[in-house]
This record gives sequence, C-alpha cells and structure tokens, in this order.
Amino acid sequence: MQRAWRDDPKYKDTEFVVYHYPRQYFDQILGGERFVYYRPARDAKVGEASAYFGCGELGDWWTDPGDPTHWFVGVRKPIRFPNPVPHVDRQDRMYESAFTSRNAFQGRSVRYIDDLDFHRILDAAGLTGAVWREAPTVDDVVSGLVVPGLSVEPPRDAFRPLTVVPDGTGYRPTGKTIDVFESAALQERARGDHQETLKLVKAMVEARDGRCLFNNNVDLLASFASQRLLVEAKSLAVQSAAVDRMRYGMGQLFDYGVRYRAEIGRAQPVLAFGAIPSSEVSWISTILQENGVAFIARQRDSLLPMNEAARELPIF
Repeated sequence: MQRAWRDDPKYKDTEFVVYHYPRQYFDQILGGERFVYYRPARDAKVGEASAYFGCGELGDWWTDPGDPTHWFVGVRKPIRFPNPVPHVDRQDRMYESAFTSRNAFQGRSVRYIDDLDFHRILDAAGLTGAVWREAPTVDDVVSGLVVPGLSVEPPRDAFRPLTVVPDGTGYRPTGKTIDVFESAALQERARGDHQETLKLVKAMVEARDGRCLFNNNVDLLASFASQRLLVEAKSLAVQSAAVDRMRYGMGQLFDYGVRYRAEIGRAQPVLAFGAIPSSEVSWISTILQENGVAFIARQRDSLLPMNEAARELPIF
C-alpha cells in the first residue's frame, strides 16, 4: 500500500525508491520479492484512487538509522504502469481474489498476493514478460551498465538550504516520474552511514562559515567566500563494494558538474565514503586524485582526508 504524498508523512517512503515499514512487517519483507503498488483512495489524484499503479522487485533492507522500530527496503527494479489498473476488472471482480471488497485492505499495508492475481494485474497494465525481463535495475545503474531509452532529459531540481540532513531520501516530489537512474541515486540517502557522513561534512562546513545546499540529485553543495564544494556521499556497508562505489560516485560528480554548471560553477568535486576502504584498494585515493576529485572518508565521528586534493579542502 502506497498512500499519496502528504507533507510530513508518518512514513519516509519515496515510491519507486524505498519503502519504510514498521516492526509488524519485518518477517514479511526479506528482500528479493516481487511486488505491486496499490494506491488507497484517500488523497489520491484522479485515476489512481483504489488502483494499482506500479510494480517491481525489492532489493535489500536496512534499519532506519533514526528509529530501529522501522526498516527500509530498496526498490531494485522500479516499473511504473503506463495507466493505473482499477482494483476490479471489467466483470467487477477483485484482482486480489482473496478479498471481496477493498474495505478489507484496511490495516494491511503489506499483504501477500496470489501469483495468478499478480500476473493478471501486470497483464491489465500491458506489461508482457519481455517488459519485466528487460526492465533495468538499480544494480545495472550502479555497475555502470548503459540502459538505452532512459533519462533522455536528466532530472533537475532547484537547490535549497540543507538545514538538517533529512531522514529517508530527502526527496521532494516534483510531479515527474522517478526513473531507475534517479532511484539509484536516491536510495542510499536513507542509509545510516550515508546520513552520518553528510552530517559530519555539514558540521565542518558550517564551522568554517560555509553554507550548505542540496536538492533531489545533489547530496551537498558547500559554498564558501571563494570556493564551492560539490559533495557526493557513498555508503560503504560492504568493503568489497568500494571500487563500484568509487566508479558510481565519480560518474555522479561529473554528471552533476555538467547538469548544474550554471548553479555550481567550477566547484571542487568531493567523494565522501561512509567508511575507510580496505588497504587492498588503497589505490582508489590515487585514481580520484588524478581525476581531480578530493576523497574523504568517515572514521567513527570524524572525517579524514584520503588524498592531496582532500587535504587542501577548506574544511580541514
């Protein structure tokens, strides 16, 4: 169940990116499941009320860093339906055959759906088996796989003050559809080490009279009197992922440097890891240095410069 967006929602969902859920559903979401989104009628826009509007596959889950009674799960394969599918078919039969009325959905934010019912909904949405198989995943984006036909016009968003590092993804709805590229970029924001890293950067910037901005795409833009820093934070919960994290982060920094050139000018790109990578990949510092990227990493409650470009940053 994915309710329509409201200001200050109880749950920190960003649809097609992450789902946020309480303890009662911990044993129902293990990661890897296929799912379908259902929109309750309350506050829903015309055409989406009491209807299915998307589907996908879940990735891994993690604890909400601010509330251990809730977990997040990432959406690994997001697919929005071209048109919402009403909760009943043309013969007025419930697509979820275990129920006789949508009133029975009340109090069931996560519920199991029969396999046949699931595929009936996908069929009604016009999704063939090929569409499902060929849909790109967040993993494809992170690994650098080129996905044709998506993000012809990369999403842009106005910068706003970063007064606090937001819970969840920090995403502000724009009315545009989130594609798999934007989903991949946003998904990490809800992770604990990502948030802690940004909090440390923010504190160091403000201690030196700098100003912090962010938007739906950029993690942090630090402005000083004579310099700007474009900061991309990367969670590093698994050490073996360090090289992929580096490659993906570099791609985002270079992308944002072009996409937001008018706003950021010649900002110094900074890649911030949520943990210090292992000695086996210490060459990451050199790669980043030679590409003009400052590299910093979190060690408990502090940030350490990991290459010469980082040591020259105004926050150290």
